[in-house]
Amino acid sequence: MSKSCCDKTSGKELKGILKPLLFIAVVPTVVVVGLIFLISKSQNTAAVDRSEIGVSDTTYKVDKNSFSFGTVSMKDGIVETVYELTNTGSEDIFVKELFTSCMCTKAQLILSDGTQTGFYGMKGHGGLNDFYVGKLIKAGETVNVKTVFDPNAHGPQGTGFIKRNIILSTNLKSSPNIQFSFDAEVIK
Repeated sequence: MSKSCCDKTSGKELKGILKPLLFIAVVPTVVVVGLIFLISKSQNTAAVDRSEIGVSDTTYKVDKNSFSFGTVSMKDGIVETVYELTNTGSEDIFVKELFTSCMCTKAQLILSDGTQTGFYGMKGHGGLNDFYVGKLIKAGETVNVKTVFDPNAHGPQGTGFIKRNIILSTNLKSSPNIQFSFDAEVIK
């Protein structure tokens, strides 16, 4: 069986099609996989390994467990407050998760060296690890929990009295959840 002239053309056409496919599909896939690997690697080194953390019997104090914004106007927009948490014991406190009771509220952990986590919201509105913090509060260290409330998040029907919670899930033996709250009277 001999090859005809058409067989050579088909091979060249096939090679011509494969080159663009290589650049359209393979190269972007390799780049995306590489970026995912690098991002996950950097997040793993920034956070403390969960498997190395035990239960802590340490103690802590807070400057306030609750706060009242009083009257908050929708037209004035976002308000915020900061809660101060001090590890008064001799062992570290491991912060596993940070989350809020409503999507109108976001919270952020600010460590004593100025390092800040991202803002965390309500559970059930993100991925499985979206609330994982993985940070230590060293013995004697004071951190801040910055809380931001958006009175417009629920639209015009969101007026009236509200109360929201911010929860730090920790490795503390007695009361592993440290809870802060705030309230406000939302007006238009």
